[in-house]
Amino acid sequence: MRTLNTLTQNLIESLTQLLQKPGEDALQTLEVCAPVLIEQLQQVLVRAVDRRDIESQLRVVLNEWFEQHPQPEHAKAALFKALQTQSLTSPKPSKVSV
Repeated sequence: MRTLNTLTQNLIESLTQLLQKPGEDALQTLEVCAPVLIEQLQQVLVRAVDRRDIESQLRVVLNEWFEQHPQPEHAKAALFKALQTQSLTSPKPSKVSV
């Protein structure tokens, strides 16, 4: 999964700050940076991945791997807990159906 590049992160942070305090300066700044912001946001949209899709694919791959390479339940649970800790999966029962 790709992360946002620095320019996009900075643009999003700047846009957030501008929108929190709208005014004439904010409108002028938005007018100047809008083309770059739009381009960067379009790139984010093109590269965006739905986390639910990735999580589902990850669970399918892991279940298949566990079928071929049986592991103790505590090892499976530890793996899924680590994935959840790293925000790669949502909190679900770590029991894997094999």
